[in-house]
Amino acid sequence: MRLEMRGISKSFTAGPVLHGVDFSVAAGEIHALIGHNGAGKSTLMKTLAGNFADYGGRIFIEGRECALHTPSEALIQGVAIIYQDFALVPDLSVAANIALGREPKGSFPGLMPHRAMRKRSAREAALLGIELPMDTSIRRLGVAAQQLTEIVRACSQDVRILIMDEPTARLAPAERSHLFSVMRRMCRDRGVAIIYISHFLDEVRDIADRVTVMRDGRVVETNAAKSYTVDDLAHLLVGHANIMLDEAHDRRSAGKVDARPPVLELDKLSVAGRRAVTLSVAAGEIVGFAGLIGSGRTRLARAMVGDVASEGIVRIDGRPVKRRSPRSSAAAGLVMVPEDRKISGLALAASIEANMEVTALGRLLSRAGIVNRAKQRATVDGLIRSFRIHPPIREKPVGTLSGGNAQKVLLARAIAARPRAMILDQPTAGVDIGAKAELHKLIVLAAEEGTAIVLISDDLDETLGLSDRIVVMTEGNAAPPIPRAELDRAKLLSAISRISYSAREQ
Repeated sequence: MRLEMRGISKSFTAGPVLHGVDFSVAAGEIHALIGHNGAGKSTLMKTLAGNFADYGGRIFIEGRECALHTPSEALIQGVAIIYQDFALVPDLSVAANIALGREPKGSFPGLMPHRAMRKRSAREAALLGIELPMDTSIRRLGVAAQQLTEIVRACSQDVRILIMDEPTARLAPAERSHLFSVMRRMCRDRGVAIIYISHFLDEVRDIADRVTVMRDGRVVETNAAKSYTVDDLAHLLVGHANIMLDEAHDRRSAGKVDARPPVLELDKLSVAGRRAVTLSVAAGEIVGFAGLIGSGRTRLARAMVGDVASEGIVRIDGRPVKRRSPRSSAAAGLVMVPEDRKISGLALAASIEANMEVTALGRLLSRAGIVNRAKQRATVDGLIRSFRIHPPIREKPVGTLSGGNAQKVLLARAIAARPRAMILDQPTAGVDIGAKAELHKLIVLAAEEGTAIVLISDDLDETLGLSDRIVVMTEGNAAPPIPRAELDRAKLLSAISRISYSAREQ
């Protein structure tokens, strides 16, 4: 075997993530690693890539035990990883990116022999059967060409084990076919062992020699790819029902929202030329948006609040939101809890109090521009108690809180504005199971109080457990909403993996 990982374990502050995982890949083999978000596959691969010095277990490369405690140690052993978010320098040329860190030396110190660098980079690409515009800057390339640039750069460093994380998520069908041809050539001609992470189950069966399925930090099963159908893989991925979410869904008043008036309406809303979306969300209804990374869910959500350019109309309680922007949308009663709480959600250096009051200040906590400080403190203290934020100190900087408590602050801030409609983008991402259960209860409570909610989540159990209807998005296009009762996890997984199915069969 080119690689053997034995009994790999890894823990973070919230608890263990990997529980004694065994994994192997042979020279010239493509081994697919699949699992839901949070299954542990990315943590396992980051361990192999040298990102964690404190892992447990043993790693063997070509029969020799290796300690991979830093990325440079992993690279020395021939391990390279290509992340979905490329690590390229946008303003440098393709040739310069391929040669980055291995630039040829010039005749004089400080001089770069660009012609020699270009020729060498082109030769390294040609060895893989890849043609790239060597003089073009990366920012001018499409996603497929950037992906191939990453592959050439990795292979130019004598890579023996290549980890590819969701390499086809943003590629067109023809580009995927080209990428698969390159991968097969790398395995056949150079003996590279490829670890392939993907949510596209049909592609997994086509490209992989073996498949390992992970769930909850453990290996569920490893077998030949051709021995599975897509449905087999879907059922292995979903496992048993999530009781916690089933209980949360039982609390929903499913079936009653049809009779309620619409609160949030999208009237032919389109982003970047994609198919227009027409949708209404009733008072107290939760509509889940399911899809892969890059499917366009977040971009559509940002269009709803006016954070990205779009065409069409958004209405709140029948009234169009004019000159749509995050500020005007919030004033009309539509707020968004963004995906990245650290970058676009919270002011980390500011206090819990300052973060909570920012949305509600104009609407609820001030009159004629004068802030009611007593009401402000009482509101913040009440939110801290209701959301069980720890420590319960309003002056505490948000950046010092745990991920779960920071996420509670973000959700509390949205609810404090008493919106008519909320968009929740990955509301429980990166939080531990206890905090996730509390956040689910708060989301359900907001719906029960009449808020119309759009839920975007990579967690299929969460989407199924909380939603009344589910919209599946692929490549920026939204399918008609499906009642939650007509879906199970296998059907939903197949749908977002672009496998045809009929929700009304069976």
